[in-house]
Amino acid sequence: MLASLYGTRYELDLPESANALEKTIELTKRAIDLESESQLVRIAYAWSQFVQENKDLFLYEMDQALALNPNSPFRVGMIGFFLSLYGEWEQGKKLLDKAMKQNIGFPAWYHGATSLYYYRLNDFEKAYEEAIKYDVPAIFWGPMLRAANLGQLNRKSEAEQHISDLRMLKPDFESKSRYLISRYVKEEELVDKIIEGLQKAVL
Repeated sequence: MLASLYGTRYELDLPESANALEKTIELTKRAIDLESESQLVRIAYAWSQFVQENKDLFLYEMDQALALNPNSPFRVGMIGFFLSLYGEWEQGKKLLDKAMKQNIGFPAWYHGATSLYYYRLNDFEKAYEEAIKYDVPAIFWGPMLRAANLGQLNRKSEAEQHISDLRMLKPDFESKSRYLISRYVKEEELVDKIIEGLQKAVL
């Protein structure tokens, strides 16, 4: 769990995150040595491979994690979320749909992946509907996704408030946009497309 906190700090580029990646790697290695049959540990270890962009090992570890308990709604949703962001969209979306159907209290950040699922297919209306549901205070991804979709839909005036929220939550976003988006989205073409939407929204 501590590794997950460090990993989140690293991926969101939060203050004092200079050594967060190293701590994430160190702690997940310790955890997998201590309890390799824990689904939570396997997911955390797979996530450490995600942030290091070790795709083959990431996919292997996520398969191992899923096999340990394919019926845990929250953890299956986590697996689906990160599989989607590494380009395994159909499998990831299927797991996310299953998790959201089985658990009415699922985390709102699941909608980040479902929004991007439709965004990459140019279904910006559906992607925007999902982005609205990404209601996570203090995280810049929500307003970023909403602004990118509204930019693609040529609804610039509606995007203005989301751009303002994005700048408030992450003042250095414009200088670090590709770097920040790539922390989660592992397909360069999709990163380009998100930036394109933001530019159309006049970011």
